[in-house]
Parts: sequence; structure tokens; C-alpha cells
Amino acid sequence: MSDFQKFLDEQLGSIQIDRGITNEDVGGSYDIYKEIRDAIALLRHENHITQKDLARKAGLTQANISNLEKGSSKPTIDTLKKIADATGTRLVIEFARLEVD
Repeated sequence: MSDFQKFLDEQLGSIQIDRGITNEDVGGSYDIYKEIRDAIALLRHENHITQKDLARKAGLTQANISNLEKGSSKPTIDTLKKIADATGTRLVIEFARLEVD
């Protein structure tokens, strides 16, 4: 199992996809960008690399990584793929049902 998949399993372990995600489960709102910010920071920390190291490996700038982690910019799929490649992980995107209360 890849490190990124392990990370996803840990982070999303509390979500029960088989019954759907309710607004109550996510505090009344769903912030995908916060999840992505947290995922990038955790992946970087798990790999024991700095923002500068990740940026160099991904072909980005340290400012790009910083802005992503702070939430002052939103990543593209291409940027997320570069981060995944740089950390030896695979970017996995899937849709899970969100049940509205």
C-alpha cells in the first residue's frame, strides 16, 4: 500500500462512505480545499521534507507550496499530480455521496 493511500485511509477513516456523508459529519459544511491543504502538509511531514524540498522535487516554488498550505491559493489537478509524483505517491480522486439533512 502506498504512503499516500495510507494517509488517505488514516484521514478519511472516520467517513463511512457506504452510508454517505451527512452535513452533520462534516460540521454543516464541506471544505475540500481544507482537506487538500491538510493532506499536502501531512504528506510533506510524513516524508520529512520541507516546503522547499517538496517544491524542488515537484518543479514548483516554495511560495507555491506555502500558499497551498495556507489556503491563499487553490491547487490544480496538475499541481496535485506533481506533488504526488514528487513524494512517490499516487493521486486518487473519487466521489462520495453527500447526504443532505
